[in-house]
Amino acid sequence: MADTGKPAPHTPVPQYAETVDAGYRASNRVWIRVWIYIVAGHLFAAFLFLLFYVGSHQG
Repeated sequence: MADTGKPAPHTPVPQYAETVDAGYRASNRVWIRVWIYIVAGHLFAAFLFLLFYVGSHQG
């Protein structure tokens, strides 16, 4: 490819509107979801411990 010495034509970068979930609110939702998963995981683990406890004390 030959170099003609001319710069490439400038193509404008498209400007996108700010997304609705950008910033603090999206981050806040992520942390709420993380806490829900942590609580649900601990409740599930406690249920399993309860099942093993009850099963080991049967007869």
